[in-house]
Amino acid sequence: MQNQISFCDILSQHGNRYIQNHHIKGQQKGLIRLLAACRTKALGSHYEQCNHCDFLTKAHNSCRNRHCPICQQKDKQLWLDQRMKELLPVGYYHVVFTIPHQLNALCLQNKQVMYDILFRAASQTILELARDTRHLGADTGLITVLHTWGQTMIEHPHLHCIMPAGGLSFDKTHWVHPGKKNDFFIHYKVLSAKFRGKFLYLLREAFNKDRLAFKGDLAGLTAKKRFSAFIDQLYNKAWVVNIQPPLGRPEKILEYLSRYVFRIAITDRRILEVKDGKVLFSWKDYRTGLYRKMSLDVDEFIRRFLLHILPKGFFKVRYYGLFASRYRRENLAKVKACLNDEQHLQEQEIIEDGGKAWQPNPLWDDILQMIQTLEKPNCPHCRKGRMRFAGIVPPDEFAPG
Repeated sequence: MQNQISFCDILSQHGNRYIQNHHIKGQQKGLIRLLAACRTKALGSHYEQCNHCDFLTKAHNSCRNRHCPICQQKDKQLWLDQRMKELLPVGYYHVVFTIPHQLNALCLQNKQVMYDILFRAASQTILELARDTRHLGADTGLITVLHTWGQTMIEHPHLHCIMPAGGLSFDKTHWVHPGKKNDFFIHYKVLSAKFRGKFLYLLREAFNKDRLAFKGDLAGLTAKKRFSAFIDQLYNKAWVVNIQPPLGRPEKILEYLSRYVFRIAITDRRILEVKDGKVLFSWKDYRTGLYRKMSLDVDEFIRRFLLHILPKGFFKVRYYGLFASRYRRENLAKVKACLNDEQHLQEQEIIEDGGKAWQPNPLWDDILQMIQTLEKPNCPHCRKGRMRFAGIVPPDEFAPG
Protein backbone atom coordinates (compact mmCIF):
# COMPACT_ATOMS: atom_id res chain seq x y z
CA MET A 1 0.00 0.00 0.00
CA GLN A 2 1.39 3.41 -0.97
CA ASN A 3 2.34 5.67 1.93
CA GLN A 4 0.18 8.76 2.48
CA ILE A 5 1.73 11.89 0.98
CA SER A 6 1.78 14.71 3.49
CA PHE A 7 1.66 18.45 2.91
CA CYS A 8 4.91 18.68 4.88
CA ASP A 9 6.51 16.29 2.35
CA ILE A 10 5.49 18.64 -0.46
CA LEU A 11 7.06 21.60 1.34
CA SER A 12 10.19 19.57 2.08
CA GLN A 13 10.63 18.79 -1.62
CA HIS A 14 9.46 22.05 -3.20
CA GLY A 15 9.46 24.67 -0.43
CA ASN A 16 12.96 26.12 -0.88
CA ARG A 17 12.47 26.47 -4.64
CA TYR A 18 9.12 28.18 -4.07
CA ILE A 19 10.74 30.62 -1.61
CA GLN A 20 13.46 31.52 -4.10
CA ASN A 21 11.27 31.76 -7.21
CA HIS A 22 8.60 33.89 -5.54
CA HIS A 23 10.83 35.91 -3.23
CA ILE A 24 8.96 34.77 -0.12
CA LYS A 25 9.97 36.53 3.10
CA GLY A 26 8.95 36.94 6.73
CA GLN A 27 6.24 34.79 8.30
CA GLN A 28 5.49 32.79 5.15
CA LYS A 29 9.15 31.89 4.62
CA GLY A 30 9.54 30.79 8.22
CA LEU A 31 6.35 28.72 8.12
CA ILE A 32 7.34 26.86 4.94
CA ARG A 33 10.66 25.84 6.48
CA LEU A 34 9.14 24.93 9.84
CA LEU A 35 6.44 22.68 8.36
CA ALA A 36 8.98 21.08 6.02
CA ALA A 37 11.06 20.12 9.07
CA CYS A 38 8.16 18.71 11.11
CA ARG A 39 8.95 15.25 12.51
CA THR A 40 12.40 15.16 10.92
CA LYS A 41 15.83 15.15 12.56
CA ALA A 42 16.05 18.89 11.87
CA LEU A 43 13.85 19.54 14.93
CA GLY A 44 15.52 16.98 17.19
CA SER A 45 13.93 13.97 18.89
CA HIS A 46 12.52 12.72 22.18
CA TYR A 47 11.65 9.59 24.15
CA GLU A 48 8.07 8.36 24.54
CA GLN A 49 7.07 5.80 27.18
CA CYS A 50 3.82 3.89 27.74
CA ASN A 51 2.11 4.60 31.07
CA HIS A 52 0.86 1.01 31.22
CA CYS A 53 3.66 -1.34 30.11
CA ASP A 54 6.68 1.05 30.17
CA PHE A 55 7.43 0.40 26.48
CA LEU A 56 10.04 2.99 25.41
CA THR A 57 10.64 4.37 21.93
CA LYS A 58 12.11 7.41 20.19
CA ALA A 59 10.45 9.86 17.81
CA HIS A 60 11.33 13.04 15.93
CA ASN A 61 9.89 16.25 17.38
CA SER A 62 6.83 17.95 15.92
CA CYS A 63 6.73 21.60 14.88
CA ARG A 64 3.54 22.21 16.94
CA ASN A 65 2.47 24.95 14.54
CA ARG A 66 -1.30 25.56 14.23
CA HIS A 67 -1.07 25.52 10.42
CA CYS A 68 0.51 22.04 10.35
CA PRO A 69 -1.77 19.16 9.23
CA ILE A 70 0.17 16.65 11.35
CA CYS A 71 0.35 18.55 14.62
CA GLN A 72 -3.29 19.62 14.65
CA GLN A 73 -4.46 16.12 15.63
CA LYS A 74 -2.56 16.16 18.93
CA ASP A 75 -3.75 19.68 19.77
CA LYS A 76 -7.26 18.57 18.91
CA GLN A 77 -7.16 15.84 21.57
CA LEU A 78 -5.87 18.22 24.26
CA TRP A 79 -8.56 20.77 23.41
CA LEU A 80 -11.27 18.11 23.55
CA ASP A 81 -10.09 17.01 26.98
CA GLN A 82 -10.78 20.53 28.25
CA ARG A 83 -14.06 21.15 26.42
CA MET A 84 -15.59 17.79 27.38
CA LYS A 85 -15.64 18.82 31.03
CA GLU A 86 -17.64 21.93 30.05
CA LEU A 87 -20.38 20.28 28.01
CA LEU A 88 -23.92 21.00 29.15
CA PRO A 89 -26.69 18.34 29.06
CA VAL A 90 -28.61 20.20 26.36
CA GLY A 91 -28.61 20.22 22.57
CA TYR A 92 -26.16 22.41 20.67
CA TYR A 93 -26.83 24.46 17.53
CA HIS A 94 -24.27 24.86 14.77
CA VAL A 95 -24.52 28.29 13.10
CA VAL A 96 -22.33 29.40 10.19
CA PHE A 97 -21.91 33.08 9.24
CA THR A 98 -20.58 33.69 5.72
CA ILE A 99 -19.59 37.03 4.20
CA PRO A 100 -20.12 37.85 0.49
CA HIS A 101 -17.29 36.98 -1.92
CA GLN A 102 -16.94 40.68 -2.82
CA LEU A 103 -15.13 41.07 0.52
CA ASN A 104 -12.56 38.32 -0.11
CA ALA A 105 -9.83 40.52 -1.59
CA LEU A 106 -10.27 43.08 1.18
CA CYS A 107 -9.89 40.28 3.74
CA LEU A 108 -6.61 39.11 2.20
CA GLN A 109 -5.13 42.61 2.45
CA ASN A 110 -6.49 43.26 5.97
CA LYS A 111 -6.68 39.90 7.72
CA GLN A 112 -6.40 41.16 11.29
CA VAL A 113 -9.02 43.90 10.91
CA MET A 114 -11.49 42.01 8.72
CA TYR A 115 -11.48 38.78 10.69
CA ASP A 116 -11.84 40.70 13.96
CA ILE A 117 -14.90 42.41 12.46
CA LEU A 118 -16.34 39.01 11.49
CA PHE A 119 -15.96 37.72 15.06
CA ARG A 120 -17.46 40.86 16.58
CA ALA A 121 -20.40 41.08 14.17
CA ALA A 122 -21.42 37.42 14.52
CA SER A 123 -21.06 37.23 18.31
CA GLN A 124 -22.85 40.53 18.97
CA THR A 125 -25.66 39.47 16.64
CA ILE A 126 -26.45 36.25 18.51
CA LEU A 127 -25.86 37.52 22.05
CA GLU A 128 -27.96 40.67 21.57
CA LEU A 129 -30.86 38.84 19.91
CA ALA A 130 -30.76 36.13 22.60
CA ARG A 131 -31.08 38.76 25.34
CA ASP A 132 -34.07 40.33 23.59
CA THR A 133 -37.19 39.31 25.56
CA ARG A 134 -39.15 39.11 22.30
CA HIS A 135 -36.97 36.16 21.35
CA LEU A 136 -35.07 34.02 23.89
CA GLY A 137 -34.74 36.50 26.74
CA ALA A 138 -31.62 34.92 28.28
CA ASP A 139 -27.82 34.95 28.33
CA THR A 140 -26.32 32.31 26.08
CA GLY A 141 -22.79 31.29 25.14
CA LEU A 142 -20.78 30.80 21.96
CA ILE A 143 -17.68 28.96 20.83
CA THR A 144 -16.64 30.54 17.51
CA VAL A 145 -14.12 29.19 15.01
CA LEU A 146 -12.74 31.07 11.98
CA HIS A 147 -12.24 29.34 8.63
CA THR A 148 -10.89 31.28 5.66
CA TRP A 149 -11.02 28.68 2.89
CA GLY A 150 -13.28 26.65 0.66
CA GLN A 151 -12.72 23.04 -0.43
CA THR A 152 -10.36 24.10 -3.25
CA MET A 153 -8.36 26.37 -0.90
CA ILE A 154 -9.57 29.64 -2.41
CA GLU A 155 -10.49 32.50 -0.07
CA HIS A 156 -13.85 31.90 1.62
CA PRO A 157 -14.03 33.51 5.10
CA HIS A 158 -16.77 32.18 7.35
CA LEU A 159 -17.36 31.65 11.06
CA HIS A 160 -18.57 28.44 12.72
CA CYS A 161 -20.47 29.00 15.96
CA ILE A 162 -21.48 26.37 18.48
CA MET A 163 -24.32 27.53 20.77
CA PRO A 164 -26.26 25.63 23.46
CA ALA A 165 -30.01 25.31 22.92
CA GLY A 166 -31.22 28.03 25.28
CA GLY A 167 -29.67 30.32 27.86
CA LEU A 168 -29.39 31.26 31.51
CA SER A 169 -32.18 33.49 32.86
CA PHE A 170 -31.19 37.05 33.77
CA ASP A 171 -31.68 36.31 37.48
CA LYS A 172 -29.57 33.14 37.10
CA THR A 173 -32.25 30.91 38.62
CA HIS A 174 -33.19 28.68 35.67
CA TRP A 175 -32.34 27.60 32.14
CA VAL A 176 -34.51 29.13 29.39
CA HIS A 177 -35.29 26.59 26.67
CA PRO A 178 -36.18 27.54 23.06
CA GLY A 179 -39.92 27.76 22.38
CA LYS A 180 -40.11 24.73 20.12
CA LYS A 181 -37.97 21.63 20.15
CA ASN A 182 -35.19 21.71 17.50
CA ASP A 183 -36.19 25.24 16.40
CA PHE A 184 -33.67 28.04 16.66
CA PHE A 185 -34.81 30.88 18.91
CA ILE A 186 -35.13 33.32 16.00
CA HIS A 187 -35.77 33.22 12.24
CA TYR A 188 -32.60 33.03 10.14
CA LYS A 189 -33.62 36.07 8.05
CA VAL A 190 -33.66 38.26 11.17
CA LEU A 191 -30.27 36.85 12.13
CA SER A 192 -28.88 37.47 8.64
CA ALA A 193 -30.12 41.07 8.43
CA LYS A 194 -28.73 42.00 11.83
CA PHE A 195 -25.37 40.33 11.04
CA ARG A 196 -25.13 42.25 7.77
CA GLY A 197 -25.88 45.54 9.52
CA LYS A 198 -23.38 44.85 12.31
CA PHE A 199 -20.61 43.85 9.93
CA LEU A 200 -21.00 46.79 7.56
CA TYR A 201 -21.25 49.27 10.44
CA LEU A 202 -17.96 47.97 11.84
CA LEU A 203 -16.40 47.96 8.37
CA ARG A 204 -17.35 51.59 7.77
CA GLU A 205 -15.98 52.45 11.22
CA ALA A 206 -12.64 50.81 10.34
CA PHE A 207 -12.52 52.83 7.10
CA ASN A 208 -13.20 56.10 8.90
CA LYS A 209 -10.37 55.33 11.35
CA ASP A 210 -7.93 54.58 8.46
CA ARG A 211 -7.46 51.01 9.62
CA LEU A 212 -7.87 49.47 6.15
CA ALA A 213 -5.27 49.09 3.40
CA PHE A 214 -6.24 49.21 -0.28
CA LYS A 215 -3.68 47.90 -2.76
CA GLY A 216 -3.72 46.86 -6.40
CA ASP A 217 -7.24 46.46 -7.77
CA LEU A 218 -8.68 47.84 -4.52
CA ALA A 219 -6.80 51.14 -4.65
CA GLY A 220 -9.89 52.96 -5.93
CA LEU A 221 -11.74 52.26 -2.67
CA THR A 222 -9.57 54.78 -0.83
CA ALA A 223 -11.97 57.47 -2.11
CA LYS A 224 -14.83 57.94 0.36
CA LYS A 225 -17.55 58.00 -2.32
CA ARG A 226 -16.26 54.80 -3.93
CA PHE A 227 -16.11 53.06 -0.56
CA SER A 228 -19.66 54.20 0.34
CA ALA A 229 -20.93 52.84 -2.96
CA PHE A 230 -19.15 49.56 -2.21
CA ILE A 231 -20.87 49.38 1.19
CA ASP A 232 -24.28 50.19 -0.35
CA GLN A 233 -23.83 47.34 -2.82
CA LEU A 234 -23.23 44.93 0.07
CA TYR A 235 -26.32 46.18 1.92
CA ASN A 236 -28.41 45.09 -1.07
CA LYS A 237 -27.21 41.49 -0.85
CA ALA A 238 -28.75 38.73 1.27
CA TRP A 239 -26.01 37.46 3.57
CA VAL A 240 -25.87 33.73 4.25
CA VAL A 241 -26.40 32.41 7.78
CA ASN A 242 -26.87 28.65 8.03
CA ILE A 243 -28.47 27.15 11.15
CA GLN A 244 -28.44 23.42 11.85
CA PRO A 245 -30.77 21.80 14.44
CA PRO A 246 -29.41 21.09 17.93
CA LEU A 247 -27.19 18.07 18.27
CA GLY A 248 -28.62 15.69 20.82
CA ARG A 249 -25.84 13.19 21.50
CA PRO A 250 -22.46 14.02 23.06
CA GLU A 251 -20.54 12.23 20.32
CA LYS A 252 -22.17 14.54 17.79
CA ILE A 253 -21.36 17.57 19.92
CA LEU A 254 -17.75 16.44 20.07
CA GLU A 255 -17.66 15.84 16.34
CA TYR A 256 -18.78 19.40 15.61
CA LEU A 257 -16.56 20.98 18.24
CA SER A 258 -13.41 19.23 17.08
CA ARG A 259 -14.10 19.09 13.36
CA TYR A 260 -14.02 22.84 12.92
CA VAL A 261 -11.59 23.98 15.62
CA PHE A 262 -8.52 22.23 14.25
CA ARG A 263 -9.29 21.96 10.56
CA ILE A 264 -6.83 23.63 8.20
CA ALA A 265 -6.99 24.50 4.50
CA ILE A 266 -5.90 21.03 3.32
CA THR A 267 -5.55 17.74 5.19
CA ASP A 268 -3.07 15.04 4.23
CA ARG A 269 -5.80 12.47 3.53
CA ARG A 270 -7.09 14.65 0.67
CA ILE A 271 -3.72 14.65 -1.13
CA LEU A 272 -3.84 11.82 -3.65
CA GLU A 273 -0.72 12.20 -5.76
CA VAL A 274 2.27 14.44 -6.47
CA LYS A 275 3.65 13.82 -9.94
CA ASP A 276 5.32 15.82 -12.72
CA GLY A 277 5.12 19.07 -10.79
CA LYS A 278 1.39 18.75 -10.05
CA VAL A 279 -0.63 17.92 -6.94
CA LEU A 280 -3.81 15.88 -7.28
CA PHE A 281 -6.25 16.24 -4.38
CA SER A 282 -9.90 15.53 -3.61
CA TRP A 283 -12.54 18.10 -2.75
CA LYS A 284 -16.24 18.01 -1.95
CA ASP A 285 -18.68 19.85 -4.18
CA TYR A 286 -21.33 20.95 -1.67
CA ARG A 287 -23.78 21.84 -4.43
CA THR A 288 -24.02 18.19 -5.50
CA GLY A 289 -22.66 16.41 -2.42
CA LEU A 290 -20.15 14.60 -4.64
CA TYR A 291 -16.38 14.30 -4.17
CA ARG A 292 -14.25 15.44 -7.08
CA LYS A 293 -10.56 15.63 -7.96
CA MET A 294 -8.51 18.71 -8.80
CA SER A 295 -4.97 19.01 -10.14
CA LEU A 296 -2.86 22.11 -9.46
CA ASP A 297 0.74 23.03 -10.19
CA VAL A 298 2.81 22.60 -7.03
CA ASP A 299 3.46 26.35 -6.86
CA GLU A 300 -0.24 27.17 -7.13
CA PHE A 301 -1.03 24.54 -4.50
CA ILE A 302 1.45 26.10 -2.07
CA ARG A 303 0.27 29.63 -2.93
CA ARG A 304 -3.33 28.76 -2.08
CA PHE A 305 -2.28 27.23 1.23
CA LEU A 306 -0.32 30.36 2.15
CA LEU A 307 -3.43 32.51 1.62
CA HIS A 308 -4.77 31.13 4.89
CA ILE A 309 -1.87 31.83 7.21
CA LEU A 310 -3.24 33.88 10.09
CA PRO A 311 -1.42 36.90 11.57
CA LYS A 312 0.89 36.12 14.48
CA GLY A 313 -0.97 36.14 17.77
CA PHE A 314 -4.39 36.03 16.10
CA PHE A 315 -6.91 33.81 17.93
CA LYS A 316 -9.00 31.75 15.50
CA VAL A 317 -11.10 30.26 18.33
CA ARG A 318 -12.94 32.68 20.59
CA TYR A 319 -15.46 32.32 23.41
CA TYR A 320 -18.35 34.64 24.21
CA GLY A 321 -21.18 35.04 26.70
CA LEU A 322 -21.43 32.16 29.18
CA PHE A 323 -18.26 30.64 27.71
CA ALA A 324 -16.13 33.79 28.00
CA SER A 325 -12.90 32.78 29.72
CA ARG A 326 -13.09 35.23 32.62
CA TYR A 327 -16.39 33.93 34.00
CA ARG A 328 -16.59 30.53 32.30
CA ARG A 329 -16.14 28.35 35.38
CA GLU A 330 -18.61 30.37 37.46
CA ASN A 331 -21.21 30.50 34.66
CA LEU A 332 -21.05 26.80 33.83
CA ALA A 333 -21.31 25.81 37.49
CA LYS A 334 -24.46 27.93 37.78
CA VAL A 335 -25.97 26.50 34.57
CA LYS A 336 -25.30 22.90 35.61
CA ALA A 337 -26.88 23.58 39.02
CA CYS A 338 -29.98 25.01 37.33
CA LEU A 339 -30.27 22.04 34.98
CA ASN A 340 -29.82 19.61 37.86
CA ASP A 341 -32.59 21.38 39.81
CA GLU A 342 -34.81 21.18 36.73
CA GLN A 343 -34.11 17.47 36.41
CA HIS A 344 -34.91 16.80 40.08
CA LEU A 345 -38.15 18.78 39.75
CA GLN A 346 -39.17 16.64 36.77
CA GLU A 347 -38.36 13.54 38.80
CA GLN A 348 -40.60 14.70 41.67
CA GLU A 349 -43.46 15.57 39.33
CA ILE A 350 -43.33 12.12 37.76
CA ILE A 351 -43.38 10.44 41.18
CA GLU A 352 -46.28 12.60 42.43
CA ASP A 353 -48.29 11.85 39.29
CA GLY A 354 -47.81 8.15 39.81
CA GLY A 355 -45.97 7.79 36.57
CA LYS A 356 -43.09 5.51 35.72
CA ALA A 357 -39.98 5.64 37.84
CA TRP A 358 -37.75 8.51 36.95
CA GLN A 359 -34.75 7.69 34.77
CA PRO A 360 -31.48 9.68 34.78
CA ASN A 361 -30.90 12.02 31.86
CA PRO A 362 -29.20 9.74 29.28
CA LEU A 363 -27.47 12.66 27.61
CA TRP A 364 -25.77 13.75 30.83
CA ASP A 365 -24.84 10.14 31.70
CA ASP A 366 -23.25 9.70 28.28
CA ILE A 367 -21.28 12.93 28.66
CA LEU A 368 -19.90 11.81 32.03
CA GLN A 369 -18.98 8.43 30.59
CA MET A 370 -17.20 10.00 27.64
CA ILE A 371 -15.21 12.29 29.95
CA GLN A 372 -13.87 9.19 31.70
CA THR A 373 -13.02 7.30 28.50
CA LEU A 374 -11.95 10.12 26.20
CA GLU A 375 -8.27 9.26 25.97
CA LYS A 376 -7.82 6.17 23.81
CA PRO A 377 -4.81 3.80 24.10
CA ASN A 378 -2.06 4.45 21.53
CA CYS A 379 0.78 2.23 22.74
CA PRO A 380 1.89 0.05 19.78
CA HIS A 381 3.18 -2.63 22.17
CA CYS A 382 0.42 -3.37 24.70
CA ARG A 383 -2.41 -1.37 23.07
CA LYS A 384 -3.72 -0.54 26.55
CA GLY A 385 -1.70 2.51 27.61
CA ARG A 386 -0.92 6.01 26.40
CA MET A 387 2.50 7.08 25.15
CA ARG A 388 3.89 9.97 27.22
CA PHE A 389 6.87 12.30 26.77
CA ALA A 390 9.87 10.82 28.65
CA GLY A 391 12.78 13.15 27.90
CA ILE A 392 14.93 14.64 25.16
CA VAL A 393 17.16 12.41 23.06
CA PRO A 394 20.71 13.79 22.56
CA PRO A 395 21.28 14.64 18.85
CA ASP A 396 23.90 11.91 18.35
CA GLU A 397 21.81 9.11 19.88
CA PHE A 398 18.67 9.06 17.76
CA ALA A 399 17.69 5.80 16.13
CA PRO A 400 13.99 5.02 15.46
CA GLY A 401 12.50 2.05 17.27
